[in-house]
Amino acid sequence: CVLCGRTDDCPEKYGEKRTYVEYDLTVHYYCLLMSSGIWQRGEEGEGVDGFLITDIRKEVNRAAKLKCNICKKKGASIGCVAPKCKRSYHFPCGIQKECIFQFMEDFRSYCWEHKPVQKFPDKESRGTSECTICLDLVEQLPVYTVLKSPCCKNTWFHRECLQCQALSAGIFFFRCAVCNNKDKFQKEMLRMGIHIPEKDASWELEENAYQDLLQCYQHCDIKRCLCKKGRDYNEPDSKWEIKRCQCCGSRGTHLACSSLKSWEQDWECMECRSILAKSGNYSKQKKRSLATSEKTGGTTCLLEEPSPKCPRQSPGPQRNFLLQSPKIMCQNNLSPCSHLELPASNRVTVSLSPLMSNRNWSPRKKY
Repeated sequence: CVLCGRTDDCPEKYGEKRTYVEYDLTVHYYCLLMSSGIWQRGEEGEGVDGFLITDIRKEVNRAAKLKCNICKKKGASIGCVAPKCKRSYHFPCGIQKECIFQFMEDFRSYCWEHKPVQKFPDKESRGTSECTICLDLVEQLPVYTVLKSPCCKNTWFHRECLQCQALSAGIFFFRCAVCNNKDKFQKEMLRMGIHIPEKDASWELEENAYQDLLQCYQHCDIKRCLCKKGRDYNEPDSKWEIKRCQCCGSRGTHLACSSLKSWEQDWECMECRSILAKSGNYSKQKKRSLATSEKTGGTTCLLEEPSPKCPRQSPGPQRNFLLQSPKIMCQNNLSPCSHLELPASNRVTVSLSPLMSNRNWSPRKKY
């Protein structure tokens, strides 16, 4: 680099290292930004990001006369902006000496004695906590390598972690990792020397980064799939269309395999159904059944409706019914299922009381 004299290529610390063969020029981007005697007088695409080549050479000649107060070598292009402070240093030397470089407004630099520090209440307890980015322990001390969130009370970061996050997220997505505060958080981090580039987030610039999100789950997970073309077969607007679980979306079923009449009908997988049942938020829909329940003398009787082809029989003085759980075997021509006989030991005979036999009795009514 023509300004700091180092060959290091570390974009996280010194910015992008750029070489211009036509100008015989190599420079670190941060060294150029923080130099005290140069400004961007050109257009954005002119020179080096608006820094004219002639201005860069003038700055190199000016810095060649200044000695670095840290490494004692010539070429110190950065000076402390504090009043009456005449310290000068290279950008990499200032990083090693824990100087603060503000990448905003006038791009001011502060030496190790005049650098801004974060204020901490005297009553605040000191100890260790986790960095919310890397989850490693961090000392709750007002030191250069540790930064505290201005918007969250007990949120601490490593400076290196914050700088890496800022370079990745850019100015549009860099915010507090706990409360998502953006304005107050960015203002404090810029004051403490975190560089936030004016660019979109790295994950937004990656090509086809969200391609997996465009794929939806299409597989029938019912234990007994009825589709002859396989569990992965999906035909929209038909009974073989796959519907996903409305809770998790990671399980599916053909409409026909779960007896769903339309796509609008809700469906949950077994895992979500068990979770909802434990939390008390799931109520199983009651299916309409041909069997209805009647209570007669404290005994529950499941009566099967007569066949629609057989007229309803008028109530006689007394009737006997054979019960079998869950289906009822009926006699006296009440149902066409009388051919299914039960052993005598499994039969239960229930007699209707005279009060019920004298009324216009129907199996759909409850007494």
